[in-house]
Amino acid sequence: MTWLILVIIAMLVVALYPVVRDFLRKRRTAVPAYVEGLQAALDGRTADAVARFREAVSDDSENVDAYIRLGDLFMQQGEVERALKVHENLSLRRNLDKRDEKKVLEALVRDYVQTDRKVKAISLLEELVHLDKSDAAKAEKLAELYIDTGAWDKCEEQLKELARHSSQRQRAARLYAEYGRAHPRDNPGAALAAFETALKLDPNSVQARLYLGDHHFAQGDTNAAIETWNEVLDLAPDKNSLVRDRLERAYFDTGKFEDITTLYERLLRKVPDDSGLVVALAEIYQKKEDLSSAVRLLERVGDRHRGDVLPRVTLAAMYLERAEYDRARRVLAEVMSALQSESAGPGKAA
Repeated sequence: MTWLILVIIAMLVVALYPVVRDFLRKRRTAVPAYVEGLQAALDGRTADAVARFREAVSDDSENVDAYIRLGDLFMQQGEVERALKVHENLSLRRNLDKRDEKKVLEALVRDYVQTDRKVKAISLLEELVHLDKSDAAKAEKLAELYIDTGAWDKCEEQLKELARHSSQRQRAARLYAEYGRAHPRDNPGAALAAFETALKLDPNSVQARLYLGDHHFAQGDTNAAIETWNEVLDLAPDKNSLVRDRLERAYFDTGKFEDITTLYERLLRKVPDDSGLVVALAEIYQKKEDLSSAVRLLERVGDRHRGDVLPRVTLAAMYLERAEYDRARRVLAEVMSALQSESAGPGKAA
């Protein structure tokens, strides 16, 4: 009996040897090509990477990652249809394991988003989010696409789901703010509710206050807009550039333009090195025909920060307005010298 078993084993070895030999040969050639493709892609040698990945999939058609990367490279090269064909053909395979299937769907989502095929991207993202509800990044992207395509009802449901998780409250707040800003103007109540929800989720949201102020202003409630935008300045004075133009327009519309001077002076004490704010305040003085105050402010800041171009150029312009040509030329010469030194770089200056 033992000899019969040995004979059967020997016959099996002989029969299977060619199959095993071919498999090992393929693995020896496919794996190096795949690794070389990864290295070429990392080095930015796109053409080499494409060649190596094509070799890898030719030798081993089960190398799903190589196919995905090959499609990604085609997309980078602008070969859109070729990239889509690679990834879409992969998605038709019935023998993919769950991990590879997820990778393929993710690749197709990237393709569809990049080529503005948002409806197709949404369909796949819905499937991915359903498969893994803990993937906040995909849930966030799905909500963004709902906003982009005006799928308001679906977006609301998605945002509610995100907001249920305490770790995702800031993501949800940002999306609620975007949802409110994008909502049709004929439904201001829905927009307002979205902004209020955003602020409940993240009381420190600058974005929600910014858009809420825009909403009030569009609805004709200028005082409420001013109040909301001032909250941005209290919360994040370093981000004042986001609301300066808005506030100036609102104060002008309400006949309180004088108040903007006091506001900027108080704000400048909080962020004294904000050159944009300095120039904005100087220009307010200029509009009030108080050129002396504008020049004094710019000179004071310029003495502390001679490398800051914006206030120096503004100062030169104001010197010209006062016909102080020598001073203007001197300041502009300093600016040019600073710019030339900066462009020359360390050790390159003459």
